[in-house]
Amino acid sequence: MNMGAILGRLKGVRRSGDGWIVRCPAHGDRNPSLSICERGRKILLYCHAGCSFEAVCAAMGIRVSDLFAAPRDFRNSEPDIVRYAHRQIAGLRSRLTPTERERPTTVVLASLENPDPAIARALALAVEGEIVQVTLKDSRV
Repeated sequence: MNMGAILGRLKGVRRSGDGWIVRCPAHGDRNPSLSICERGRKILLYCHAGCSFEAVCAAMGIRVSDLFAAPRDFRNSEPDIVRYAHRQIAGLRSRLTPTERERPTTVVLASLENPDPAIARALALAVEGEIVQVTLKDSRV
């Protein structure tokens, strides 16, 4: 739940410093006594009259967990570029010949005019734990 949704459930909302002060819904509050602010991914509540945050949440009709942002999905915590690189490496690895996969040291020839395919191939081999040597060849000679 976001701060706007929380504040929409309360009365007497006014700005106070970097947060808000409102009338506490958990007790008969005539003067605002509930401080609310946002820190990081959570909404903090404090009733200066002594109400617990659980009582405040219950009076607002929300769960305590609604004060916290949704947990991050750690399965997709890698940046898109890293996931893309892993897919590209897997594709390159699948095209290697059995001979290239069995050599204790793999030599990859790279042309000076276009070394990128050879470097990508060498990287795919190195990621799989193989020892790779990249050799540049000059096609002009």
